[in-house]
Amino acid sequence: MLSPSQYAGPLTALFAPKAPAGAHSGGGSRAEREDRPSTGLAALLAASASSATRTDKSASAGTRSLPFHSSAPPLPKDWAPVERPALLRSIRQLLGPDNDKQDVNARSFGSLYDACRTLIVHADAGQDIFDGLKGALQRAVGARASSLRAASSDPKPEAAFAWLDSLAATWQDWCDRIELVRSVLSPLDQIYLLPRKPNGVEPIRDLAMRTFKESIVEDAELQQRLLTAVTLAINTERETDTANHRNRHAAVLEMLLRLDSYSPLEAAIHESTSEFYQKEASALTESLDVAKYLGYVSQRLSQEEERANTLLHGSAGQVKNVSVVLARLVSDHSLLLVAGFPALLQANDVASLARLYALLSRVSGLADLKTAWATELRASGQSMVLDSSIDDTLIERILQYKARTDNIVKEAFGADSEFTHRQQEAFESFINARGNRVAELIAKFLDVKLKQGNKTMTDAELEEALDDALVLFRYTHDKDMFEEFYKRAFAKRLLLNRSASSDAEQSMLLKLKDECGAAFTNKLETMLKDITLSEDIMKGYEMGEARAKADGREVSFDFSAHVLTQAHWPTYPQSELIIPSDMAAVLERFKAYYQSRNSGRRLTWAHSLGTCALKANLPRAGEKELHVSTYQSLVMLLFNDEERLRYEQIKERVGLDDKELRRTLQSLACGQIPTRVLRKDPQGKDVNDGDCFVVNPALKNERQRVRINQIQMADTVEEQSSTRDRVMFDRNMIVDAAVVRILKAKKQIRHAELITEVVDATKSRFAPDIREIKNRIETLIDREYLERVEGERGLYRYVA
Repeated sequence: MLSPSQYAGPLTALFAPKAPAGAHSGGGSRAEREDRPSTGLAALLAASASSATRTDKSASAGTRSLPFHSSAPPLPKDWAPVERPALLRSIRQLLGPDNDKQDVNARSFGSLYDACRTLIVHADAGQDIFDGLKGALQRAVGARASSLRAASSDPKPEAAFAWLDSLAATWQDWCDRIELVRSVLSPLDQIYLLPRKPNGVEPIRDLAMRTFKESIVEDAELQQRLLTAVTLAINTERETDTANHRNRHAAVLEMLLRLDSYSPLEAAIHESTSEFYQKEASALTESLDVAKYLGYVSQRLSQEEERANTLLHGSAGQVKNVSVVLARLVSDHSLLLVAGFPALLQANDVASLARLYALLSRVSGLADLKTAWATELRASGQSMVLDSSIDDTLIERILQYKARTDNIVKEAFGADSEFTHRQQEAFESFINARGNRVAELIAKFLDVKLKQGNKTMTDAELEEALDDALVLFRYTHDKDMFEEFYKRAFAKRLLLNRSASSDAEQSMLLKLKDECGAAFTNKLETMLKDITLSEDIMKGYEMGEARAKADGREVSFDFSAHVLTQAHWPTYPQSELIIPSDMAAVLERFKAYYQSRNSGRRLTWAHSLGTCALKANLPRAGEKELHVSTYQSLVMLLFNDEERLRYEQIKERVGLDDKELRRTLQSLACGQIPTRVLRKDPQGKDVNDGDCFVVNPALKNERQRVRINQIQMADTVEEQSSTRDRVMFDRNMIVDAAVVRILKAKKQIRHAELITEVVDATKSRFAPDIREIKNRIETLIDREYLERVEGERGLYRYVA
């Protein structure tokens, strides 16, 4: 094989041929004949070299060098016919796959160059040399093609790779020899071919490359073997981490790019990639769970992206090959991947969810994922909301679920606004799946947090909890129901001094005001003002009591009262209690004091929210301070006069109705053991007629102050029911007002339009039921606020 070092050196030096005997060298000194006659190109080149040498010597001796003229002496008649075949023989030998420099009849490359130039310039042999060159190229390439066809076609990878190496070596040898031939036949390129290039005549290199391309690269059999071997090498690398055929592939890629035959290779790689991953995906989807499969796909994609940069030319082909991988691994199995989404979501596998989102986004497959996301959120949320057994912790569970899904949207879905929107829709759907129940529970959740406050969390954590609850509040349709339950809980916190932080209370009011407007919090703000005014009233009353005590009047106990504006506070049950005389006297003194300063106002006592601290001397526990409700205190004080009382006796002396009395006695005799200040006979959890009660002689409690659970302060079923009934009554009034207001403005309106406008007018507070709106319209017709237009179906008219 020839290498560049074998023909390095200037091949472009032009030597004038030695003229025959008797000829003149174009105005120069007469050239001397050699001692021995010489014919042929070698003798002419030797004589030319000798003449040039002598000329150089003369120049060095001071003799003036004669100029070279373009005119040349005529060649011997038999010179061209002899030298042209000799030149082409040398060229064929240079192109032969088994020849090296020594095979060219020991003639120098320079002599071949000069012979070519002389034949073209002086013998007009350019076309003959070119035709001979084409034939030589065809024969040389044909021999190489035959050798490649004869090579083993064993389908084993080792044989295929060896054949690929042989092809690469053949190509490299061909390129080397063509460059040598181009140098030798440079005059053919420069003098004869280049001027004819506009007429479609190819230069030597182009001709040689086309000949190789047509005979080898585009040969159907050889091309198929080439593409099969290349794709086999790529698949072997895919299957075996240690396999590396990049260098082998690079040689083939360079050949195909140079011959402008790259497209079949790219198409074959794409097809092979598709077949490989179609088989692999089919197998792996059967054996791997979704999380592991997603990890496998991500790893494969990373490998294929790096592999494409090496194996393929141009970004378009590289992108397409990765797209083929995505199609086989992701698009073809997108339904299966989406079917595994609920398991990933339930496991909170954020990494796998991120992979799933990223992969489906690359194949425009997010639509199914969005649907699955919304469906799963709605289903999981409804399963929580509809399970009444977890009502006590439902809001905490929803908030945890919200935080978890928020994190998934951020970390796995890249804060995609579409997924955020679907999440909000799903939460709104399941939060209202039980009507107004979640709105009630949000109010209770806030009640607990505002009672505990900074006792169990920092101020920042409390603010965060309030904000989280407010997010759920936004999803509820029944904001009026929330308002009513929040107001009742708010009232108890104020009256019983249960708020852990007044700042937190104010903060929550501001949040609700910003969210729903000033009208929503107007009553709540008035309640706060009542508490502040009550403090001022009590200061005045206490000053009067202090003066009375100084004047010698006995004051048996401390007293405090809240004066409330009835219209802004929840309604509380009224009971005709039998108050002990000393307690009744204090109530009368306060009433007289208040009315003396606020004439025309009437006070009504709401004992259901009263509390009392009793000093008790118990048989075994000793002296204790009992913190009880007003109802509990009235029962306990009876045992100062009686050791044993029946249920009927207690009822007669206290004045409570059966329900309240039974709950009160249960709290005193059937509660936690350390707080059972009474003992019931017979024992049991229920209080029945005929039961007897005594002070519990066995009570033992290490605490000096004992708080007895005030069952009547908890939201009873009746209290919750009455709250809901009150809200529904208010809703009817709101709907009535909206209907009348709309009719008054429009005078006449169609039924469907009226329904739509009523819904729009009330949706900020609750989601009205269409059937209820129809009922309210009928009621207003009966009350003659509006009427049906006769002869016009579904048309209403306002009645002034």
